[in-house]
Amino acid sequence: MVVNELFDVTTRQGKMMGGYCISVPIYKAPYIFANFNGTAGDIDVLTHEAGHAYADYIAQRNVYPSALWEYSSETAEIHSMAMEFFAWPWMEGFFGEDTKKYHLTHLADALAFLPYGVAIDEYQHHIYENPQMTPTDRNELWLSLEAKYCPWVNLDGAPFYEEGHRWQAQMHIFSVPFYYIDYALAQIVALAFWAEDQKDHALAWEKYRRLVSFAGTKTFVELVEDAGLATPFVSENLKIVADAVVVWLDGQKR
Repeated sequence: MVVNELFDVTTRQGKMMGGYCISVPIYKAPYIFANFNGTAGDIDVLTHEAGHAYADYIAQRNVYPSALWEYSSETAEIHSMAMEFFAWPWMEGFFGEDTKKYHLTHLADALAFLPYGVAIDEYQHHIYENPQMTPTDRNELWLSLEAKYCPWVNLDGAPFYEEGHRWQAQMHIFSVPFYYIDYALAQIVALAFWAEDQKDHALAWEKYRRLVSFAGTKTFVELVEDAGLATPFVSENLKIVADAVVVWLDGQKR
């Protein structure tokens, strides 16, 4: 990808915002687009999209017919979110002495994302089931869901958020309805991969490579079960994964 200039990640005047990975099938090559702004988020985007790129590269060389190169969105997000964690050993090249700080922030944010992702999903269910809701109704609904799932969020001094407008900042609600729960499902599996990686890197990576190699030939649940990981649809499994993260985070305080 470097040799063939398949990265466009530097922000410049006139360039559209956002970040994504797209495939160029005729060359069997992935292409990563991003907008770096000098924050740790740059690396999150790069490693996330690299997971999509790796999956595209593997699928286009190992799976036939080409219709099976495609997979469900929740599967695609396993590829990307898990790659963020598998890239940890190389973070020192970006963050130097702040590498530990990045690891802590990245992992804590991954866990904290889950209740937010669920809040976005529940919000969409309510507004689609009740199209008569007024703008005020929608804002009040969001405030109730934010209080339910993310009670630690402090909105004091931010009128836009205090009035319940925060949901408007989530573009997925407008462009790809109901996609957000796919991120939450995939994040749980990605954290399960992280937990496996902490115990045995070689085995965890082999499970990840195997999962990626199936491309669109297996369902989300089939892929997770084949990898021997905890399916997100069992509540006890979520607790196991979350507890592993909390134990690791607490251990870093010492």
